[in-house]
Amino acid sequence: MNFKLKTPLSLIVSGLVFSALSACNNSVTTHSAVQNTASQAVIDNTEFGPTNNMQGSQAAWLSNNNWLLTSKSKGLVIADSTTQQSNIIKKGNFEALSVSQLTASSFLVATIDNNQDNVIIFKLEQHKTSWKITEITRIAPPQARPDTVCLFANKETGAISAFVPDVRGLITETIIFNTINNKALNIDVREFSGVNEASGCTVSTATNTLFVSEGEIGIWAINANAESKANKKPIALVAPFGALNAELGALSTSPDGMIWFTSTENNQVYAYDPISKAFKNWTLSGGLSLESVAINYTSNSTAIAILYNDETGVYMQSSLPVTPINNSLKTNVQSITKIKASAQTTPVQAFGDAADDPAIWINPKNTANSLILGTDKRRGLMVYNLNGKLEQSLEVGRLNNVDLRQNNTIKNNTNTLITASNRSLNSISVFTVQASNNVKHITDIPTNLNEIYGLCMYSSGTGNYVFVNDKSGLYQQYKLNENGDNITGKLVREFNLPSQPEGCSADDKPGQLFVGEEDAGIWFIGAEPTAGITPTLLQTVNEQLIDDVEGMEIYHGDKARYLVVSSQGDDSYVLYKINGDDQGVTAPSLEFAGKFSVISDLSRGIDGVSETDGLTVTAKPLPGYPEGILVVQDGYNRLPQQPQNFKIVDWREVKKAIK
Repeated sequence: MNFKLKTPLSLIVSGLVFSALSACNNSVTTHSAVQNTASQAVIDNTEFGPTNNMQGSQAAWLSNNNWLLTSKSKGLVIADSTTQQSNIIKKGNFEALSVSQLTASSFLVATIDNNQDNVIIFKLEQHKTSWKITEITRIAPPQARPDTVCLFANKETGAISAFVPDVRGLITETIIFNTINNKALNIDVREFSGVNEASGCTVSTATNTLFVSEGEIGIWAINANAESKANKKPIALVAPFGALNAELGALSTSPDGMIWFTSTENNQVYAYDPISKAFKNWTLSGGLSLESVAINYTSNSTAIAILYNDETGVYMQSSLPVTPINNSLKTNVQSITKIKASAQTTPVQAFGDAADDPAIWINPKNTANSLILGTDKRRGLMVYNLNGKLEQSLEVGRLNNVDLRQNNTIKNNTNTLITASNRSLNSISVFTVQASNNVKHITDIPTNLNEIYGLCMYSSGTGNYVFVNDKSGLYQQYKLNENGDNITGKLVREFNLPSQPEGCSADDKPGQLFVGEEDAGIWFIGAEPTAGITPTLLQTVNEQLIDDVEGMEIYHGDKARYLVVSSQGDDSYVLYKINGDDQGVTAPSLEFAGKFSVISDLSRGIDGVSETDGLTVTAKPLPGYPEGILVVQDGYNRLPQQPQNFKIVDWREVKKAIK
């Protein structure tokens, strides 16, 4: 791997930038955080593998004494650390290396093919003493040479993906294998900002973190979960702004989960524990220029290290005094059921935070013609069919939340009123569904809120109502009055929550309103205008319900009602059984009934769901969904990377989470 020195000016500027980051980020390592082991002992080393014109790059441990080496002149080489015998298994010009074990005798191998400037993925299989290698796919960043590559085995989804930092300063993620059905894939997942001239990368499966090294700057950490923001965070910087010596080389992960790397200065080998955040380092003897290190433990106190020395052009072998880390993480005592979506909607028109809240309209004559409504808070109301195809786009303003009611007190052709909070007009936008199955915008009802935000509807024998709120915590209740297409609203009640709310859901029959305070929990108040102005706190945020508390809706099952709530802080959903259905102001109770998350389904090409804002649910039977559906907003739409959308989940999947 060739490292390019930056100009002194660019180094100074970069250093100042990252020094500022270090000052405001508690996770950045200080000088004292890197501890030299073995009382500053200098570690001996010997040559390893072929020594004639090796032009190496990176090694990886496979099994027993077998190591895989990359070479720009020879290709891929298997070498035995005990006998020193070696064998070229694939001729070529290869640089960088990442290995993911599939079985005891088979591996996925990712490396850069310098002859074609792309990443090549092999399947490597051991048959007794022989090895078979087969190319399964290639990844070619658009008009960009790869800098390095690393594999990530996602234990949650069974997918193995490849992260490829390239010379554009971008990182692409591509799913290259499905371990569930043992099939090779090549599915674009996402692309995000990386670093300039990445010298290496690796992934910690213990913390689902992608680590990227930038030779003269430091080590960066990025969430490896595709359903997340790809924010970079420096974990350690190069001197004089941090404790590391320049120039940092490739990264690798040992079987215990420790992150390993080298620096070309002072023969340094570093190890980083991604759980405790602790660093260790060792100094090797001789005039070396170390570019990479790979590790395998031979005992509870010793590891074999295979290093590439750019000074001589050959690999080196050393024995390091090191104890494997305990990589068992503390897990949440509450298990999360993993389910999958059945379908998804057309993405909204542009990237950014746009899709927000859905609602479901049931066609009473033919449920197959039912509609899913979704807000695009940059444009208006999007109308989808049950397969997720966009049917209409009503660009009436920045709509945030949407809800609807269908009952015979509503005097139009479909007995339907749809309302949405319009942040462009600070109003309640009113719609209906026409006999032709098209959604029609009727009017806008002004409010005196400072900034309208959340919204939900309620119907009873006293009328049809809309609840709206703003970020101050103020709720207003409006009664809707119909005179043909002339629909007006009358303010009939106000009440307050302590801080910012958004999601709410009303149960019409018992007259109950559930409202979410984003940083605090779930409140109850009677839904009738005469029910008072004092909400009751039913559920606080805790280890199950992680703030922000966002969308919520009630599922009416045959034997129980469930409040489904978006636990945005950990990309999941909490189910609460609602106990108590007394009419009016008597507060019900919420009983924890389960917790689930929506993960990717590679067979359908539907990604998982993260950072959900709004959601809705119906128990009405629909084609293919005999117990109804849950529809949730997806904050990060992947496979491939696209603007946000909504995911459609079969309620029978949700039932798997009910305890």
